[in-house]
Amino acid sequence: MGTLVNLRPPPDPAELDLIEACRRGERQALETVFTTHAPYVERLLARVVGPSLEVEDLLQTTFVAAIGAFPRFRGEAHVRTWLARIAVRIAQERLRSASHRLRVDVPMLEERADADERSRHVEHDLDAARRVERVYVHLNAIGVKKRVAFILHVFEGHPIEEVAALAGASVTATKSRVFWARRELLKRASRDPLLAEWARKATP
Repeated sequence: MGTLVNLRPPPDPAELDLIEACRRGERQALETVFTTHAPYVERLLARVVGPSLEVEDLLQTTFVAAIGAFPRFRGEAHVRTWLARIAVRIAQERLRSASHRLRVDVPMLEERADADERSRHVEHDLDAARRVERVYVHLNAIGVKKRVAFILHVFEGHPIEEVAALAGASVTATKSRVFWARRELLKRASRDPLLAEWARKATP
């Protein structure tokens, strides 16, 4: 098994002061951290669990867990990195739950003036939403650890070393998980009429 790695250099002094204030439970410091990092954490959760009905709940759970964990956080990593680790752990736990649910959202398009143009956009967005849903349906059939490693590396673009740190795994194990997740997803997608062309283009 490989060696676990840390993400990026330690925080700068200003962030360390903010961390210290959070460790003391200062409300303003906590609000600053959450306001600053909520968009990133929410996007990360949405990527990992898919178009889920539960992202907002998972975001709240992440920050509640962070409040409880701040007294033990010594600033060995950036706050965003630390929050991401908590979010990934919570997302993994949720993915193992039998009640995990997907949803498909179609953006509201009432502001588009031309009816034909609106119809074309709706159709395009529906097709895109269906493809996204199908991708996550197939990802749901893949082991959680492999799925999360694949999403963090391929969808989010994190280097393997960062994925390993976020997931609390070794670099070697993470590389293996990404490889097998990619292989399983492409195999499943190649048999799906909505994704067959995408799978063909994505196959090395």
